Amino acid sequence: MRRLLACLALVCMAVGPAWAGTFPWGGPRPSREPHPTVVALRDCTATLRTNLGEIALKFDPDAAPNAVQAFVKLAERGALNGARFYCVFKDRMVLAGTPPSAAKAESSTTIAYESTPQSVTAGSVLLDRTADGRNCPSRFLIVLADQPHLDGDYTQIAEVTKGLDVAKRIGSAATRPADGSPAPLEDAVIEQVTVARKASPEPKETNKK
Repeated sequence: MRRLLACLALVCMAVGPAWAGTFPWGGPRPSREPHPTVVALRDCTATLRTNLGEIALKFDPDAAPNAVQAFVKLAERGALNGARFYCVFKDRMVLAGTPPSAAKAESSTTIAYESTPQSVTAGSVLLDRTADGRNCPSRFLIVLADQPHLDGDYTQIAEVTKGLDVAKRIGSAATRPADGSPAPLEDAVIEQVTVARKASPEPKETNKK
């Protein structure tokens, strides 16, 4: 009996690759092609030019395609220019964009929450959420120190690739109570957001005879 089972095992190992895909559970399934929008956003970056220095971001559209696209659209049309860092949790995170008190301004720009798998670490950029749990692309957080307790609670759209020291300077500012949140005493303003997209390669010319 043992010899029979051993022979059957050897036969399965030999023919297994040939049968892969024959059964519903057999063989690797073809990977799903990413949406063209996701591919285009993979090489998309942004620079936040603030009155205290520049902060560079690299987006992650594979993890949160809708959130990244919504944020980029706002940035490209200049909707984030002039936004302030309105809330500072000292040395932990800073919030910028449309304050929650401006409910009318944010009502038309909320989108469904997207769960992202990344750990929330120093340099993570997250979309803030409204009271009903939806994402608000016009309001975002820059994390200054690892915050593992936030994993899975917010949609992560990007990471800071340069200028984290600028964000930390904002995050070390003295604060005052404002609308129930700690607002920085020193003005920190996003003067302009510049989005850069990698140019698509030009099609190669073919010599026709």
